[in-house]
Amino acid sequence: MKKNLILFVISLALLPVSRVYGQISFDYLGEQWTEYQKGSTGDLTLLNRNHFNDTVSVEEMKEAFFKNKDQRLRKSPCEGFDSVAYSQLGENVMLLSPLKRHPQKKIRECRGVWNWFGRFSLVKLLDKDGTPQNGLLEKLKSDKTQRWLDGEVVTLRAPRWYMGFVVSPRPRLEIYDEGKLVGRACPSVNLISADFFTYASVTKITLDGDWYSKVDDGAKLLGVLHGIQSTANLTRPERTFSVMLYERPKVKGSKVTYTLELLQPENPDKETTELFQDFKSFVENIPGGAFRPYYTTDFRIMTGRYYRVTVNKCGWLVEDYFSINKR
Repeated sequence: MKKNLILFVISLALLPVSRVYGQISFDYLGEQWTEYQKGSTGDLTLLNRNHFNDTVSVEEMKEAFFKNKDQRLRKSPCEGFDSVAYSQLGENVMLLSPLKRHPQKKIRECRGVWNWFGRFSLVKLLDKDGTPQNGLLEKLKSDKTQRWLDGEVVTLRAPRWYMGFVVSPRPRLEIYDEGKLVGRACPSVNLISADFFTYASVTKITLDGDWYSKVDDGAKLLGVLHGIQSTANLTRPERTFSVMLYERPKVKGSKVTYTLELLQPENPDKETTELFQDFKSFVENIPGGAFRPYYTTDFRIMTGRYYRVTVNKCGWLVEDYFSINKR
């Protein structure tokens, strides 16, 4: 994988960086930008309107960085929720469960373990102490109508901790009526990547891992692409700084979708400030849609990414704190 990424980056270095209407054009990546855009389709209007209709503010994302930048959380991201452990969809956390609207209190107080093969099916029922409730489970499974499933079920695929939030770029909504699946809203099944740079860093189909396993490769590619077009002086002493990339609120007449905020150092020297501004200019020319939002387990949308940037004579190294905090 690393060898393929290096070869891919070398090939990019031979190609010019172009700009269209003040934004970076990804045409020099061949068909990958077009493929990524097509793969990003999927109508999430109902899901966003009914459930994820709030966002994590810029201030809250900044506060989360200073509180969690050195944390390595070990507890399960599914803690306190139902989980989908056996599935064609991979591991999922179930944010909105049919169990929580069941008329029987004992069932509402339980946590479920589900599978999904075309539709959801309950395989385990655990009380608050983690003790299996086989009697209650059999009662639910013996109901041939399965009407107790009726309503909306919301899940997040492969949830992971990120600066104190549990996030995933892949939400899913399913609607049941009379025990039958009648509606669904989710991103394209053909796209797992959390952003374009992660997608572009994978030069062949890989069957291992999920969206989170390629995030670091995407961050590194982001740094290499910037380094290709940057005029920053790389003969200066090495500088390292941390930034937050996020989606700006839409401003009429502005073509800027993403921007950067410097997080550390809090009192940067002149060289660090110049390098930050250089990287910020690059980010503010990235076209919209390059980063998919993260969906959180508290039913909000988070557009932030946290990067550590190192600049030296070898170039620009960008690392996502997602990977840094796992080391």
